[in-house]
Amino acid sequence: MRRMEKTDKLAATRKPRKHVATRDSDATQARILDAAKILLSQNSYESVGVREIASKADVDPALVIRYFGSKEGLFRTIASQAFGTEEFLSKGPEALPVEATRVLMEQVDDAQWRSGYDPLRLLLCSIGSATAGPIVSEYLRKDFIAQIAAALRGKHRNERAVMLAGCMVGFALIRVAQASSEGDLPQAKSLRTLLVETLTALTIDADGTR
Repeated sequence: MRRMEKTDKLAATRKPRKHVATRDSDATQARILDAAKILLSQNSYESVGVREIASKADVDPALVIRYFGSKEGLFRTIASQAFGTEEFLSKGPEALPVEATRVLMEQVDDAQWRSGYDPLRLLLCSIGSATAGPIVSEYLRKDFIAQIAAALRGKHRNERAVMLAGCMVGFALIRVAQASSEGDLPQAKSLRTLLVETLTALTIDADGTR
């Protein structure tokens, strides 16, 4: 009986250690991701090394390889999280113009900007890379354009999705450039109205189907 009680006590003490180890592992991975996001959205893919990422995350470089396999694996994880459409597709295609405009107009005030990370800057810094460029293109197609196309109805959904994505990314580029130099775009109210109208025209098919 005593031996069984002792075994139970040992088992009880081991479980929290495993839980703590898992929690520490998750926290370490999160720090690595946060550090890499900032560095890779401010510098070209080739100019950022594993040691630099590890230093910013305050971890051993070996942990970057342990958790993500390589710098490419780390970048792939970041890219897989960068181009989601949930923010403006969750209410259906009818709400896409208004919701996408809201996201685009409010983007520069987001906490990600204040922390130094922006998915669009990540795209710009990496699209020309022989390694990172194809990864970005893959996730733009799979996680952005394809999801927009799936939400649309009517004819030419893929073509309209490409045009919608191009319009949104292009507008976001101007937001980035303007925010970096002068703080904000002029006539925000007019821009909001025009952007909603432009996106609405692209969500509606020629026969009036959204």
